[in-house]
Amino acid sequence: MITIFVGLIFVFFKTNLNFLDSGVTYYVTNLIGYLLIYLGMNDFGRGNQKLLKIRPYVVVMIAHSLIFLVLNSTGNSPLTIALSTPLGVMLALVGGALMVAGMFVVFVIISQILEHVLPKTDKALLENLVNIMMLLFILSGISTYFQNSIPLVATVVMVALFVVEILFLIRYYYVFRSQDERYI
Repeated sequence: MITIFVGLIFVFFKTNLNFLDSGVTYYVTNLIGYLLIYLGMNDFGRGNQKLLKIRPYVVVMIAHSLIFLVLNSTGNSPLTIALSTPLGVMLALVGGALMVAGMFVVFVIISQILEHVLPKTDKALLENLVNIMMLLFILSGISTYFQNSIPLVATVVMVALFVVEILFLIRYYYVFRSQDERYI
């Protein structure tokens, strides 16, 4: 499970506090993170068939990260497409929607990992932290959209999201470490 933990660190890694990050580093760390999560699921999934059902989501996120990595490294991010033509507007909207959808899938993956791996007694706080992360993620998206009318709110929400992600990772580490100790 430590491989999944390290993968989550890479997925949560941000080089800035923008809601929509389109940098090459962001997608490299996402790609590494999802590959580690996939390897961790394969390793841990041998004893837990339910966990292997999450692999398709992870494979989609590996492909998602790889496609956006290639796009960003060639300067073709959905955030930088010229909006002067209807095709440009459509590509920017579809690309932006795919970026946001990819961010939501990480929460699906985490929720499924928690549901299929942890005993009920250990997962309550982690599930609450995932719910808070999801709420902050949605608020961050809304505040980013209205950033001109409410300046600085988006940054404050992204900082809060980052803090909750760190709390989640710390709790995740201790829960799985204690779970490993039970089986020794």
